[in-house]
Amino acid sequence: MTVLVIGSGVIGLRTAVELTRRKTRIRLMSPRHPLHPSTCSVGAGGLWMPFHCDDDRTDNWSYDTLDELMSYTTKQSVDKTSDKPLVEVVPAISFKRTPKDPPLWATDPRTKVLGFQTLSMNELYKQRNNFRLPKRELMDEAGYQHTWLFHTPIVDSPNMLK
Repeated sequence: MTVLVIGSGVIGLRTAVELTRRKTRIRLMSPRHPLHPSTCSVGAGGLWMPFHCDDDRTDNWSYDTLDELMSYTTKQSVDKTSDKPLVEVVPAISFKRTPKDPPLWATDPRTKVLGFQTLSMNELYKQRNNFRLPKRELMDEAGYQHTWLFHTPIVDSPNMLK
């Protein structure tokens, strides 16, 4: 059996790699080179966060992906031409108007590395020396009172595709 993979961006190439690892023959078709400036992958960064996905079938895939991305941060993987890391761990903040329970993925022991926290706006602004935030008055006007803060890997997609 041969599987046709359409597209040579991050998703298409990753799909092809995974199928090849499973000893599946593939045919990769794409109208453009992966680094062509018109492709989404050239301008996008891959941020790990299982957002709006409540399907248990995706859990193992999601955690395996997190493990692999985090391995790039510990190997000191860098783009040889720019010395930029291929994967960085960055703060991610989700602003909430009302208190919300953490998502299921945040309570899983496999995501402990992300340091997920549920914070009030006051607690968040005390930690702001680690990242930039909008003016507090603007957040109050918008009605934000609570946040989720965690540190997640983001892929430098154009350099990862090289």
